[in-house]
Amino acid sequence: MSRSVRQAAENEASFRRANEGLEEKADEIGLGDERTPCLCECEDERCRRIISLRREEYEAVRAHPKRFVMVPGHQEADDRLVLEAADFIVIEKRGKEGDLVAARDPRSA
Repeated sequence: MSRSVRQAAENEASFRRANEGLEEKADEIGLGDERTPCLCECEDERCRRIISLRREEYEAVRAHPKRFVMVPGHQEADDRLVLEAADFIVIEKRGKEGDLVAARDPRSA
C-alpha cells in the first residue's frame, strides 16, 4: 500500500478522536466497566471494523500517545506490536509517524 506518513498519521489520529468521543459517551451513560465499542484505529480511512474494549483496556492504550488499538492484521510492517489479545492488538508507532501521532494526541494537548 502506497501511503504518505503524514496522511497515515492523520487517519489514525482521526479514529483516535472518534474513540475519545465514544468513550466520553459511555462514561455519560454510566457503562462502567462494560465492554464498549471502539473503531479500529488503523491508517485505512475506509476501515469500519469495531472492537469491544473494557475501560481499563482503552485507558491503557490512551496512556501512551503513540499507541493504537486495531483489529489483528491491520498493523503496518513498521509498527511495534505491544499487545496481542484474542480480538484486538495494540501497536506503537515509531519514527516520524510516531512523532506525528503523538503531536495529535488529544490527551497531550
